[in-house]
Amino acid sequence: MIQQRARGISRPSLDTAFEAEEVGKSDLMLEAWLLREQQQDEAAAEKFAQAAEIEERLADICEAKGLVEKSLLHRFSAASCWAQAGNFYRAITLCDDLLRCPGLPDRLRRRVHDYAGTLRARRAQWYAGLVLETAGSEG
Repeated sequence: MIQQRARGISRPSLDTAFEAEEVGKSDLMLEAWLLREQQQDEAAAEKFAQAAEIEERLADICEAKGLVEKSLLHRFSAASCWAQAGNFYRAITLCDDLLRCPGLPDRLRRRVHDYAGTLRARRAQWYAGLVLETAGSEG
């Protein structure tokens, strides 16, 4: 009989409260996407920010329990949620923190690096738009 190696991320020592927070965070993200589709951007941003805060808390719990890989994934998800909420600064800061982690797997490192680059480019576009609007209103 051949034994298959379990796939996925190790979850020992994570209790039902942790799992409930993961489910709650996922529900918030789904609600946020739905609100965005309904063009309710402010409400969507609020849900994404709530999900980002939970993701950071879950990452801290995983880190404290020695679940490094799971912690890194929750941090990257937090960065994505902060970006979706419109907080580019926090999202980029989390990405930069992740990129400084020596244990960050190469595949995730490339994703984080590319995502941070995309966020920086979008922030620059946003800044340029603000400058144009400000200049236009002064004339």
